Amino acid sequence: MSKASAAPAAMTRRDYAWHRMDTERNLMVINSILLFEGAVDMERLVSTIALRLPNYPRFTQKVEQRHGRPHWVEDHAFDINRHIKLEQMEQDVSRADLQSHMTRLAHLPLERDRPMWHMTVLDRVNGGHAIVFRVHHCITDGLGLVHVLNHLTDDNGLHGRTPSPVGHPHRATVAHNAVCSAVARGISWLKIAFHVSRLSVLWPDAHSRFKAPMTGEKQLVWLPPLDMERVRAMSKRMGVTLNDVWVAAVSGALRKYLDEHGQRPDGRALRAAVTFNLREKANAFQLGNEFGLVAVDLPTNVDDPRLRLKQSSARMTAIKRSHQPRATMAFLSIAGCLPTALQHFALNLFTSKGSVVLTNIEGPVSRRYLAGSRMTDLICWVPQAGKLGVGLAFISYAGQIQLALFVDTDLVPDPDRLMALTYEAFEELQLATAGEEAPQSSTDLAGTGALAAGS
Repeated sequence: MSKASAAPAAMTRRDYAWHRMDTERNLMVINSILLFEGAVDMERLVSTIALRLPNYPRFTQKVEQRHGRPHWVEDHAFDINRHIKLEQMEQDVSRADLQSHMTRLAHLPLERDRPMWHMTVLDRVNGGHAIVFRVHHCITDGLGLVHVLNHLTDDNGLHGRTPSPVGHPHRATVAHNAVCSAVARGISWLKIAFHVSRLSVLWPDAHSRFKAPMTGEKQLVWLPPLDMERVRAMSKRMGVTLNDVWVAAVSGALRKYLDEHGQRPDGRALRAAVTFNLREKANAFQLGNEFGLVAVDLPTNVDDPRLRLKQSSARMTAIKRSHQPRATMAFLSIAGCLPTALQHFALNLFTSKGSVVLTNIEGPVSRRYLAGSRMTDLICWVPQAGKLGVGLAFISYAGQIQLALFVDTDLVPDPDRLMALTYEAFEELQLATAGEEAPQSSTDLAGTGALAAGS
């Protein structure tokens, strides 16, 4: 490989916290699957990945301790063939079989003596092929991962050796926000300290089957995508964001699921940890983790879908105006300075306050091609830290929205049912808001730019 070795770089405390966050019951790995048309050309695929992925130094570096601090250090034994594996299927793979393969791979820890990512290529999937792309969360968050995917792929099937210069990590420059005054920064840090303290003493949410001890047995499921225009039209009618619709739909699904399992949904609300992007989108090429988690009381105790949507929007708007997202990002940085045992204790204390993780990621806006093959679907599952064992993800891609669920099966033994209820909750919201007229003064809050792309 002609790429020059990158110099060792100190790891941020926040990324180090993610690096140490793995447990036997929860691996901190972002799992994604990319579905493609046509047969796979492994030589062309491996050549493309080998040429483009090392443009991000993190994908050829491993984590080592240097002078008592964790550093990103070049792996001089790096071999692309140790990171890309072809699994040849004996027959065409059904959706159920593909979910089983995803679940099996999601249980496998990534090797720590090398860069912490891996691709498994599956042939004979839905008349084409699939790539299971697994990246440890210490490398990047969801927004960074989408930047990587855009760089690996092309906007047409002509596939040249050279990737597009648009957003190329070697050409991109860091975008800076306007600098606050020292007094304003001081006030912000005081508010952040207040929110960290407030979150640490927050009462746990309603007790439910989602808060039982975890076994570590996971399952990943997904459904056919939703048409983004349908969801966007609904959000415009109600003057809310796509993220608000997502939160309201999940709330309805969780309510119905608990009701079907004999638990009263009309008491205290369930609380979710919702990811909130804090990075300038232009800086996604830097990778790393630049997001906070916000604690949101979901309106799971509200029966009316329109009222659930209004409450979801009001609560998300209030949090966006607060310092809570920055407070939780600061909390992760502090956790990265603690001994491992104390980090796990602090994380368990924080995650015990909620029941589920919700995240959404703004994926590529147009169809992408990898090594000449057209990508038809992009699905992503993010890990759940600490005591959280239920995670729902929402990712946009080329005019469609893909819903995905990642659960501990002791908490949700029938994840397909919860996934189906989430799909039905979108339909319920659409019917309930069909007669609503869009607010005359509303701006396009529902565009994909309103997505709070998270982990």
